[in-house]
Amino acid sequence: MAHYNFKRDLEDSQKAVDIVLGHLIDRGYTAHELEGKTEQKYGDIRYYRSDEPVNVEVKYDLMSRKTGNLCFEMSNGRGPTGIMKTKANLVVYICPAEVGHVGYVFKIDKLKEYICRIGNTSVQIKNGGDRRSFTLALVKIDTIISDEIVSEIWNFENAQLPI
Repeated sequence: MAHYNFKRDLEDSQKAVDIVLGHLIDRGYTAHELEGKTEQKYGDIRYYRSDEPVNVEVKYDLMSRKTGNLCFEMSNGRGPTGIMKTKANLVVYICPAEVGHVGYVFKIDKLKEYICRIGNTSVQIKNGGDRRSFTLALVKIDTIISDEIVSEIWNFENAQLPI
């Protein structure tokens, strides 16, 4: 059984942010990484579309290819966290693919509405993390795509992340 490694996960998450940041810059956007506690309430990256700021939360999940799920953190037992707390406009969820990685892009309001919709059988709510105090929403990747919640899919064939 693999052991959790906070430092490695932090390094992998930073690589995912760098990949998304590079992708946005390659597409011609002015973009930069958000730093410090105050800025990071808005996500990991800010880019500008028609002079309007767009804030992006980047998630990376090494296990998503194996499980077929995307996992969204909602609370930590003390209050909202993850997608329920971020002030980002978009979430880019990076997952290993057969070749490189893929990024699923979500508009945060549409994603939150989908996950919190009462009676939505596509979403499984689970507890996990430290002392199972975190509330997590699990959604099959194929399902969230077919339910048209993903707004874009980005391919990163040369992404240097663990697979």
